Amino acid sequence: MSENIRIIPLGGFDKIGMNMMLIENDDTIIAIDCGMSFPPHNMPGIDTSIPDVDYLIENTDKLKGIVLTHGHEDHIGAIPYIIESLNVPIYGTPLTIALVEKKLTAHGIKKYKTKVIRQKNTIVLGSFKVEFITTNHSIPDAVMLAVHTPAGTVIHTGDFKIDYSPITGDSTDLRRIAALGSKGVLALITDSTNTLVLGSSPSESEVSASLDLLFNLHKENRLIIATFASNMDRVQQIITLAKKYNRKVVLLGDTMLSIFEAAKELNYLNYSEEVIIDIKDVPTYESKEIIFLTTGNHGEPINCLTEIAEGTHDNIKLLPGDTVLFSSIAIHGSEDLFSKTMNLLEEQGANIIFQDIHATGHACIDELKLMYNLANPKYAIPAHGEYRYRKAGAAIAQQVGIDRKNILMLDNGDVLSLSEDEAKIIDHIPLKEVLIDGLGIGNIGRNILSERTKMGKNGVVIIEISFSSGSGRLVAPTRISTRGFVNTKVSTDTLPGLEDAVNSEIARLIAQGVTGDKFDSLVQKAAEKYIINECDQRPLVIVLTSEIVL
Repeated sequence: MSENIRIIPLGGFDKIGMNMMLIENDDTIIAIDCGMSFPPHNMPGIDTSIPDVDYLIENTDKLKGIVLTHGHEDHIGAIPYIIESLNVPIYGTPLTIALVEKKLTAHGIKKYKTKVIRQKNTIVLGSFKVEFITTNHSIPDAVMLAVHTPAGTVIHTGDFKIDYSPITGDSTDLRRIAALGSKGVLALITDSTNTLVLGSSPSESEVSASLDLLFNLHKENRLIIATFASNMDRVQQIITLAKKYNRKVVLLGDTMLSIFEAAKELNYLNYSEEVIIDIKDVPTYESKEIIFLTTGNHGEPINCLTEIAEGTHDNIKLLPGDTVLFSSIAIHGSEDLFSKTMNLLEEQGANIIFQDIHATGHACIDELKLMYNLANPKYAIPAHGEYRYRKAGAAIAQQVGIDRKNILMLDNGDVLSLSEDEAKIIDHIPLKEVLIDGLGIGNIGRNILSERTKMGKNGVVIIEISFSSGSGRLVAPTRISTRGFVNTKVSTDTLPGLEDAVNSEIARLIAQGVTGDKFDSLVQKAAEKYIINECDQRPLVIVLTSEIVL
């Protein structure tokens, strides 16, 4: 009987973001990526969510390290929140590790182990060998991983595309994929982001030609360009064209500056220093000489531009004739903000250009077919995305000849046992939702989110009741105040009636000797009932009781 391994996704198999997958056998576990989700729209006050790593904490004796495919937030963003509880080495390519170290430093974490591994190199982690294979993506230093295990080789593509003429670096190493495929690949775990997009992804060099044309057409206008901070190929192109057209570039956004500095230190950028200027020097140049290069985190490509559109940016105000180039796309889930921002810019007289100036960083259908044909895996595991994208990825695998029973659709927490003989889900690890709220980690319950949602939709009613600590009698009139719960009927008619209803309930409860939490709960229910009956509204009702020593 052949040996087996287990594959366990902890994130990334239900949405775009929060990518983390485990590969393990009896003595070794490696984690591939450790990302955060993109900011959720249905969780008020929540910054992001991260994978539940309790299973790893319980098995730290087997965990040999975290291996990273590239430096996007949805693949590295959770590291500062979990690394102290795991205390294992983090392996990645130069830019990826530089970005991780910047994040750890920003979070005040000093004790960590990072290891820089260059493309085409191999490391040994326990009973596995992990090979870093060159690939293309929308950030430099991206890699696929070939994990050589006692059960066979597993290729994890990470986020990838096949760019035959990249701006920087080498093309995806198809020769190495083919060589592995000729020897036998147990499983191919693939990016599913563009499984619904026909053809192949365009090269970054094609974007360069479009940008050049637009720079020439709008040479009399100030340019504001929105792109992803991590796409240093795009940034390089813009800086090169700025030099060609005698313009100056102002970099906007902390994320842009952080990644730019990291790429600069690694000599991944080639430009003349005088092309980049500080925002305070903008008034010394004519408007037509200026390019604002603006962005935010991966997943929030336009947050700085949104401030400009709304007129709230500290340093930039739109001018007549400004041309805004969207060299980016709306990430899944941010389409509404993207559309709103473009509308606001149009209303203020900006020229909007959103065409042929973005190249996706993810493989489309033809590239995925090529990957399957070269790797020739026994098993196919579509990863990284919502179910419908992964289902489309499964269809692509079947089209190129992968046996349907060998195409595996997993959910987060599934434990897949894999060998040459068979593949089956043998267990499921229950995963809790770990939410990040400022400095709070994982302590945000659904009840808190429900309260925030209710306050956001219907406002809040606060009832303050003061008792004498000695007699238990009221020592002051009950005070009712509201926030966000305002209309003419409420302010003039309902509030006095609400006071009567609350005071009547308080008198009843005092007469019956009810105290403590039960007292607060019954007053709250009486107030809610009255408001629903009178206003057909459901604000959050908060009862605050205090004892006063007289």
